[in-house]
Amino acid sequence: MNAVKGTNRLIRDDMRLYLSIFSSIALMLAVVYLAIGFIFDVSYATQLFGPMYGGICTFAIGGIITLFPVAIGMGSTRIQFMKSFYMNSVWMVAGTMVILHVAYFLIHLLQEKGIVGVTLYQPGMLYSSEYHFLSYLWIDLMCGFLVLGISFFPTVCWMRLGMRNFFIMFFGVGLVFTLIITLGDLGEFMLWIARINRMTLFTVLGCIGGALLLSTYPMMKNAPLTMKSKKD
Repeated sequence: MNAVKGTNRLIRDDMRLYLSIFSSIALMLAVVYLAIGFIFDVSYATQLFGPMYGGICTFAIGGIITLFPVAIGMGSTRIQFMKSFYMNSVWMVAGTMVILHVAYFLIHLLQEKGIVGVTLYQPGMLYSSEYHFLSYLWIDLMCGFLVLGISFFPTVCWMRLGMRNFFIMFFGVGLVFTLIITLGDLGEFMLWIARINRMTLFTVLGCIGGALLLSTYPMMKNAPLTMKSKKD
């Protein structure tokens, strides 16, 4: 097995582990939700996407921190590692959403037949209150890429800048956003958000997540194997 295949396998195995763990948690929760609804004959609304989004976030953060030095130590190049990580990240998001929406679909069928009264909140409900499998799946995919991007980008910044510089940057960016929100007139912006097609909005958010993910490439292609110390 050469370095390229070895790197792919290393990251893929890690991705499968995270996907299995968090999918199992979500599916067990689904069973509990159904059991409560069936046994006590109650109708209620809850959510299932929390553990699945948590899996994407954990893979993005844990994967880059733990696998990067191991893969480079095994002979992989930084560029090859990043390409493999991007590819497996896409599979992580896609696999997560497929599993999640199969569960959604089965529970929706049980609800339609009147067997249980459990309703699962989904981001797609902001687009349409009527159940649309493909539209809901697409919106969740975009949310998944957004979660991936906003988890991966700060982690890479932390690795490259060190804890002290990262928090200086974090509070600086937070201060700028706070001033914009506090002092700026966001009325027109909020009206634009309210008027825009929800499908377009979630697609833009997904693209932002993808852009954040890919923007880490220049930072990592010459990155050292170890993170900067806590004093940096």
